[in-house]
Amino acid sequence: MHVAKEKAGRRTTIYRLTGVSDFQSAIRNKYLDRDDFAHQEVDVGGRLGYMVTGAMVKDRADWCSAIAALTGQEVEIGGVTPAGVLLVRSQTEDALNQGVAYALSYGMGFQLLEQGRLDNLFGQRIAIRTADPQKLRSLTVTTMDERSRTSRATIPQGDGLLGFGVGDVGEAVSRIVAVAKLPMLSRSAGEPLQIRGADALNIPLGNTPTEVLSDLDALEALLATEPHPSLKLLEQLAAVRNPETKERLDAVLSKALDGDSGNIGLSWPHERVDENGTPDSWVPRRLWPGRNNAVQSGQPDWNDIRAVLEEFPVGQRLARVDSATIQLCRDSEGKEPISQAIPLRRWLAFETDLDDRTYALYDGSWYEVHHDYVGNITQRVKDLFDGRVTDLKFPTWAPEDDEDTYNRALADALGGVCLDKKLIKTDLHGRGIEACDVYLTDGTLIHVKKTEKSAAASHLLAQALVSADALCGDAQARKKLKDRIEALGGDASNIGSKPKRVVLAMYRGSGKPVNARTLFTFTKVNLVRQATTLEERGVPVYVVSIDGPVD
Repeated sequence: MHVAKEKAGRRTTIYRLTGVSDFQSAIRNKYLDRDDFAHQEVDVGGRLGYMVTGAMVKDRADWCSAIAALTGQEVEIGGVTPAGVLLVRSQTEDALNQGVAYALSYGMGFQLLEQGRLDNLFGQRIAIRTADPQKLRSLTVTTMDERSRTSRATIPQGDGLLGFGVGDVGEAVSRIVAVAKLPMLSRSAGEPLQIRGADALNIPLGNTPTEVLSDLDALEALLATEPHPSLKLLEQLAAVRNPETKERLDAVLSKALDGDSGNIGLSWPHERVDENGTPDSWVPRRLWPGRNNAVQSGQPDWNDIRAVLEEFPVGQRLARVDSATIQLCRDSEGKEPISQAIPLRRWLAFETDLDDRTYALYDGSWYEVHHDYVGNITQRVKDLFDGRVTDLKFPTWAPEDDEDTYNRALADALGGVCLDKKLIKTDLHGRGIEACDVYLTDGTLIHVKKTEKSAAASHLLAQALVSADALCGDAQARKKLKDRIEALGGDASNIGSKPKRVVLAMYRGSGKPVNARTLFTFTKVNLVRQATTLEERGVPVYVVSIDGPVD
C-alpha cells in the first residue's frame, strides 16, 4: 500500500510584536490610510486575526532617468511589489498579558509593521534554544573593544562557537543561522532544518490554520525555556534595535542629565585614539553655550561637563550631548590631536532598568544586559581585585596629589622607576606609547589612574593592553624600554620576553574605594576581556584600589 508523503510546511518569516493593544496599533498608519491597501479582521482557525494586503506600485523605476541620461533613450519601466501580513495572538497567559501578537509576513510585508512594536530579539532567542551547538553556520557579532565593530562569519558545514572565534565576554550576537531541531512544530517530522534568527524567524509552518496556531503557541512556550548551556552566553548581551525602546531609554537618560537619580558618568570612548597616547588637553566643540569653546587642560572630567550642561534648561541637555564633541590632544595647547572629534554621547556611561530589564549605554549605543551576565562579570572582576599584591604597599593618595605627583611618590616608595609620560617609540608605534607609570626591577609594570566614577578606567585598560602587547611581541619595544629605564638610573636586567605581571592601580577619591560594584558594567567587561588577553599570554593581572586620606 502506497502512503503519500506528508507535504512539508511553507517557509514563513515570523515577527513577534509586544504591547499590541489592538491589531491596528501594530501596523504603520500610512498603510492603514492608503486606498490601495486592504485591512480587515479575519478568522484563523477560530482565533481572531487581522490581515493587511496590498502592493507598492511605481510607474517609473528610479533608475530609468539615469539610464536615459547615459543613452539618450527614454526608458519607462514601472514595478509592483506585493506585501501582506497576517496578525494573530498567542493564547499563552504571559503572551496575552504582554499584548503579544505574531505577524506572518509575505513579500514586503515587514514594511507594514510598526517598528516600535517589534521584539527585535525574537528570532535570535528561538535559534539559541533550538540550534545544534556544533552546527552553527553563520553568526553576526558586535564586539566591544577599542572600536565597536560588527562582523559576520560563515562556515557552510557548521561549527561550534570556538570555530567562529566567539566565546569572549563583551560580544553581542544579532543574527544566527544554524541547523536546529524543532519537534514541537506540526510539520517538522523531527528532522533537522536550517533556521535563520535575528529580529525575525524564518521556519516552515504548518499548512492549516490549526497547525499554524499550534506552531505559534509552541514558539511562545519555547521562549520561556532555558537555552542550551553552551549557547546561553549568546543572549547575555544584545544591542537594542527597537526604535521605541531606544526612545524610552533616551528619555530616562535625559532625566538623569536633568538631575534625576541615575548611574551616569564618563568612560573612555572606544573610538581609536592614535597609539592610545595620554592627552594633555581636550578641545570641546558646541559644548559651552554662547561662548568660545577654549582648549581645556588635562582630560575631560564629568563634573566639569555636568556643570556646563546645567547651564542649559531642563529637557534640552540631551540635545546638547548629541551635538557636542570632544577632541583629545597630546600637547597642552591643543594643537596635536590624538583622536577625532568624538561625539559627547560616546563618552557617556549610563545604566538603568526599564521594564524589569537592565540596559547600558556603551560607545553611544544601547545594550540590554542580562542579569546573569552582570553577575558573572562582576564576580570575575571581584576575583581580579581579590588577587591581592601582598608584596607591594601603595602609599596613600594625598588630597593635593595629581597623577604626576603620585607616580613619583609611588616610584620612590617601591624603589621603582617613574616612566609616567616617558614614551618609547618604535617602528610600529611611531608616535610613542607609555610602557607604564612605574617600573619595578623584578619586571612588574604598574599603571596608575585616577578613576572617579570610572571616567578614565577604560583608558587605563587600553594603555595597559597596548603596552603589554608591544612588550610581548616586539623586541624593539623591549630594547627601547630597557634603554629608557637605564637612562633614568634604573635596573632593566629583568626585562624579558614578557612582563612579570601587570598591576592596574586605581584611585577614585577619599573614602570611595574602587571595587567590582563601583565600576560601570562595560568598564568591567573591558577589564575582564583585557585581563583574559594578557593572562593567555602568561602575564598575570592584578587590580588595586589606592586608599585616600582618612578624614
